[in-house]
Formats: sequence, C-alpha cells, structure tokens
Amino acid sequence: MGTPTALRKERSVLTGTSFADNTTGAITAQMVRQFTESGMGGYGCINNAGVGGGALTVAASTTVTIDWSLGSSGSDVAEDTGSVSSTTVGTDADYLSDQIRIYDKGFFVVNCNLSMRQIAASTNIIWTTMISTDNTGGSTTDSPTLKSIQYLGNANDVGNFNMCGIIDTTAHTTYTDVYARILHGDGSSQTIDIWYGQLMVYRVG
Repeated sequence: MGTPTALRKERSVLTGTSFADNTTGAITAQMVRQFTESGMGGYGCINNAGVGGGALTVAASTTVTIDWSLGSSGSDVAEDTGSVSSTTVGTDADYLSDQIRIYDKGFFVVNCNLSMRQIAASTNIIWTTMISTDNTGGSTTDSPTLKSIQYLGNANDVGNFNMCGIIDTTAHTTYTDVYARILHGDGSSQTIDIWYGQLMVYRVG
C-alpha cells in the first residue's frame, strides 16, 4: 500500500485533530476535493463504439497501444478534471491520445473491456491485452499485472478481453497515464479489427 502524500490526508489530519489550537488555513481547497473524491469517486472513461471500427496492425514481438479512435468511432465518455489554486486535478479522458490521465494522488480502480476480430495471416494465435501506466510521461510499466489472454484459432474469430484491478498513483510526480496495450505470440505481423471497447478509471481512496 502506498504512503499517504500531501494530497492524500489521513482522517486525523482531515478532521483537524492534528492541528494545534485549530490552526487556520491548514486544509486547502484541493485537500477538501481529494477527500470528497475518496467518497464519491473521481472518474474518467474513453471508448470505441464501432463494429469493424478499424484495423490495427500488431508486429511480431511488439506491444502496441490500443487505438481508441479507429474508424472515427472513439469518444471521451466522461471525465472529472479541473483546476484548484492553479493546479490541475481530477482525471482527463483523452481517446485521441488513447489514454486517461490521472492528476490526483490516490487509489483508482481501472476497468477495461475490449472486443476484437482477428484478421489473421496465420491461425492459432495467442493474444494478450494489458493495462499499462507511466509516471508523468516516463517509462511504461505493466505493474500491477492486469492482463487478459485469448487463443484465436482462425481468421474472423472474435475475442473478448476483460481487465480490472486497483492502481496506486500516490507516488507519481504530476500525473499517471493509463492505457491499454496488446501483443501476440505469432512470428509475423497480425491485424485486428476493434469491435467495441471501453477503458475507465474511478477513485476509491
């Protein structure tokens, strides 16, 4: 479990019990927002709402980010972002960049479902999808491991992937980017059609 940060206060701090003589100005507007979000949830969601939304080529031994804008079927479903004391807070849904950006430090549930059709040059292919993150544009990490696997035997087979878990953003510098990626175990490039999908986050702590 991550260590509480300046923006993720413990109950004793938020209730003022640790402030000597009821010190004024100790709780900022941003802290109040963070505390409120812990109860009601900060959120963000992007999707692709098309059947045969567009082809995505995945080269051998390469992990590719899911392109939510394929077939002009992507959209930003919902987001909760704003500014407090000149600091960006909340979550920013950005399907054109294939990601959700989390500015708040806390704990978030990530849920992703993805349907795809295999346009296979080969058959009997193992596909792996995963949730990936980075800290303020840094290196990509797949930890904690949120992955799903499908074995598709023939061209035009359809696979459904589901991933859900909790990520800890308390250690990020400015923001955490969340995105979905895919790879396969075949020795040559393969192509898929995105048939619906959604990536969402919401705060739980």
